[in-house]
Amino acid sequence: MNIFSIIKNLYTNQKCDWINDIEDTEIQPYVIQRWLAMNDRVRVQTRWLDKYVFVLKPKMYLSLAWSILPKSQKMPFVKYIKKADETEEFDFILSKVRKQFKMSDNDFRHNRNRIVNEIKKNMVEWFCYYGIQKKFWKKYYLDFRLIKQYGVCEAQPSEGLAKWGI
Repeated sequence: MNIFSIIKNLYTNQKCDWINDIEDTEIQPYVIQRWLAMNDRVRVQTRWLDKYVFVLKPKMYLSLAWSILPKSQKMPFVKYIKKADETEEFDFILSKVRKQFKMSDNDFRHNRNRIVNEIKKNMVEWFCYYGIQKKFWKKYYLDFRLIKQYGVCEAQPSEGLAKWGI
């Protein structure tokens, strides 16, 4: 019996006699728990089952899972949960901004779009300030020679004490 037929029986079978037909080596409580955790409708039961994944013997875990899961006519469709791809366009600079301002996770998550918009408005200024590598300048078609001009201001004539009338 494979994992999907076990999960199907957990959701649909009204009688528990099918558990006796399975060998202990075929039951993998951790894998079953992962599949059950993907279903939002049985979230409470799955959370309660978490305590017993490694403690109980496989058949005991399976009978406990069978007894607490609500039964239905057919196995529900559950979309497999994948790791979220959180690669941001300006990750190379956002990490430096976050470190400089010591932003917490929530602060950063809520302000990320604003920071990205400001970066897009004046990319040269941001890239110069944080000393971004040349490959990123090329990626956004910016002139890397502008980094040499950053921070150089026009020489202002010194006014000295004449400014105050002395």
